[in-house]
Amino acid sequence: MEGGSLGTRHMRSQVGPDWSSKEALILVNEIAAVEADCLKGLSSYQKWKIISETCTALDVPRTANQCRRKWDSLVDEYKKIIVRSRTFPNSQTQTHTDCFPPNFDRELFKAIHDFVMSKDNRSDDTDPDSDTDPEADFSEAISQTQLGNF
Repeated sequence: MEGGSLGTRHMRSQVGPDWSSKEALILVNEIAAVEADCLKGLSSYQKWKIISETCTALDVPRTANQCRRKWDSLVDEYKKIIVRSRTFPNSQTQTHTDCFPPNFDRELFKAIHDFVMSKDNRSDDTDPDSDTDPEADFSEAISQTQLGNF
């Protein structure tokens, strides 16, 4: 496509810097705080805007879209860790921390785990359709995973 525009494609330099484990932990903590404070009172756009602004104030300058994409990525990695730990629960050759991808540590895992569990508990109390929530699908797997092994 000669002379055409790149459209929505972004060069790596435009995407933003990589997230450190500490920055990801700040993001998870802010998501949990906004969810706890706002519940269903704000739109998704408003929540991500608040999360982005708070992260920026905490020296993690990211846009709302970058925060949302990172959260989606963290949840995907979290789910993979849960699946791997359930697939090989007593493996002598692999420890649970070996399942962690780069920039993903025990503290970050626990923060995501705590958030997912609290969100699942809230949705059980308030949302009769919580079974359609993709995070709720992992609730049973999470509760069966021995968190102390991580």
